[in-house]
Parts: sequence; structure tokens; C-alpha cells
Amino acid sequence: MKKKKKQNITIAIIATAIVAGIILYNYSAEQTRQKGFVFGNDLEKIQDDVKDLQTQFYSKKAQWEEGSITKDELFQFYEKHVEEFEKIILRYDNLVPPETFKPAVDLLKLSSETQLDSDKQYIEWMKTGDESYKVRSDSQYQQSLEYEMTGLVEYYSAKTGISP
Repeated sequence: MKKKKKQNITIAIIATAIVAGIILYNYSAEQTRQKGFVFGNDLEKIQDDVKDLQTQFYSKKAQWEEGSITKDELFQFYEKHVEEFEKIILRYDNLVPPETFKPAVDLLKLSSETQLDSDKQYIEWMKTGDESYKVRSDSQYQQSLEYEMTGLVEYYSAKTGISP
């Protein structure tokens, strides 16, 4: 009987360990899903803020062309635009992406940095009229779009588990 009791205790311990392992695994998986959800939302917010900032950037130029604002007001806005853009770019560094998403985040950050460089060149072109600034701005803008598209492919590939 003593041997049977020991066997039952051993079986109960093993069963408890298995149940505890399953609970721990499910909890860990849920925590990972939650972290991924928060990361995805944070990244989306950054991307939306960049998009909104760019919309405002070109909208202000249109307002200047229409005569709604002065050139001084335009350049004051552009100065704030650059400051705000730099703050948004810093937010990429606060993200905690799952390992598979790091390449996507790096590319999206690089896209934003390149877009900011393009905007700075564009502003210089507006100030000086020197076409070489416009050419560099256009080139950097194109590069920014390429980084963004590649970053989005990386992001959705990581999200679906399919490698590009």
C-alpha cells in the first residue's frame, strides 16, 4: 500500500507540474500577444504622426502659394516642423519590438530620418532658390519612400510569419 500511495503522490505531482506548465505557457503567450498589440499600436501612432506632419508640411506651402500666409510665417512653421519631426523620430527608440519586428522598425525609422533630411533640403531650396537643394530633396524623398515600403513589407511579413 505504501508503494501505491507514493506512486499516487508522484502522479499527482507530475500532473500538477504539467497543469502549471500549461497555465504558465498560456500566460506567457498571452503576455507576448499583449506586448505585440501595444507595440503595433505604438508603431502605427508614430507612422500616423509622420504622415500628418508631412500633410501639414505641404499644406503650408500651398497656403503660402495662395497668399494665405507670408514667407516668414511659412519658415516659422518649417522650423517648428523640423523640431516636431525630430521628436517623433526619437519615439522609434522607445519602442520595444519583438525580435522579428526589429528590421521593420529600423527601416521605418530610417524612412522618417530620410524624409526629414528631404524636408530640410526642401526648406533650403525655398530659402535660397538653389535647385541643387531641390534635387537632393527629391532624391531623399524617393529614398524615404523605398525605405518605408521595404519596412512595411518587413512588418507585415513578421506579422504573418512569412519571410519576404
